[in-house]
Amino acid sequence: MHYPKSPFLSCPHLEAEILKENSTALAPLLEWLCVAPRTTTYRINTLRSTVADFKKIVLDTLVTRYGSGAPKVYGLNSLPEVLCIDPLNSDHVENVSDPTLKEVIVDSTCGAALLRGAHIYAPGVVAMEHHTRFEELVNIFADLSGKCKRGTAVRFGSAEKIFLGKGKVLMRRHQLFNDDEPATGVAVEMMSTISGVIPGLGNLSCADALLQNLPSIVCVRVLDPQPGEVVLDMCAAPGNKTTHIAELMGDYGCVMALDNSKNRVQAMRSKLDYYRSIQLHVFDSTKAVDSQATTISAPPFPCASFDRILLDAPCSGLGNRPQLASQIKQPKILKSYPNVQRRLFTQAVQLLRDGGTLVYSTCTVTESECEGIVAWALSKFPDLKLVEATPRWGGPGLPLENLEASQLSMLQRFGPNKEHHKDEFDTVGFFIAKFQKHK
Repeated sequence: MHYPKSPFLSCPHLEAEILKENSTALAPLLEWLCVAPRTTTYRINTLRSTVADFKKIVLDTLVTRYGSGAPKVYGLNSLPEVLCIDPLNSDHVENVSDPTLKEVIVDSTCGAALLRGAHIYAPGVVAMEHHTRFEELVNIFADLSGKCKRGTAVRFGSAEKIFLGKGKVLMRRHQLFNDDEPATGVAVEMMSTISGVIPGLGNLSCADALLQNLPSIVCVRVLDPQPGEVVLDMCAAPGNKTTHIAELMGDYGCVMALDNSKNRVQAMRSKLDYYRSIQLHVFDSTKAVDSQATTISAPPFPCASFDRILLDAPCSGLGNRPQLASQIKQPKILKSYPNVQRRLFTQAVQLLRDGGTLVYSTCTVTESECEGIVAWALSKFPDLKLVEATPRWGGPGLPLENLEASQLSMLQRFGPNKEHHKDEFDTVGFFIAKFQKHK
């Protein structure tokens, strides 16, 4: 599968920030970032269900929909709570549009989501041709330029729109473009996409199983929380890693979850109803340490309060594939992330007990937010030691002057290089580093 030429290639400042090694490695990475991961992964809540039970639900759904053409569904030995679903075979993949069908235009954010298996929700629809009927089959295009005017009723002609697949219309124009009563819900049900990812598979997400990227699951496995421990999740929203931590602990112990956004915390609350070990607070983790505090019942906390800390840091998010449009933050904003990451890291080191474990992760691919933070941390905090991030599903870190080869091999970077792990399959871009504290 090949998408059109990467729109990133016209972003010189991104080229400078995203990688600092030789330019021959840059083009493959940019191309990789613009393509959707093809394997779908679910994390099963083993406190409520089993992989075998959820696998049966998935298989029944796929066989009903695709018959003998249903894709493979399988587990992973080193990640026993994970269920993987392969992409559809070529018979069910749409590579070219049908000129006899009408067109619907979506924005690039919506386009990226549908390539990962989502249906099209009303806010993502930019344009729909006149006289498009209910349940009519249409071609779906994404407007990479952002120039298509909302509510356009004629066919949008642009060299910067790309075909993404076909779908069935569930909302008509008068519903979608009524400013007095903005539409919500599914506007177009996707029937097929160019990515081969199964449309609507995410609808199976529930309290028993959660659609989640593989590196995010690996990240919590690397943290390795144990029953009865006191664990801090510094940047917890949307809460997927938080619940995974609680599940690996058997929901026994304390998981302190912080996020500085009241809205994000509010959105998390419903998914935490099933867990007695999680305590959720709206709080800025750059201010999480208080040397005068005497209890961990609420932030800020005393120094050396936690057995394990997950710092899944705010980042540029450039690993979130596919990136369909060059809506890239300006260099000044890109360069601001390491400053925030260092501030959070400094708090984490103070909050970690002697002998405790700190896992740092990001969903980006820039050296400054990944290996650069590791090199800075090892230089600034002599009581921190880099340790092997296992189980291993990613590759080693990128070469960096201040990190030895042995240290790079302890890191996990998820990217386009498939030579380092024979079992690796396509994922989002991600980075994981694991530290232990020893005074």
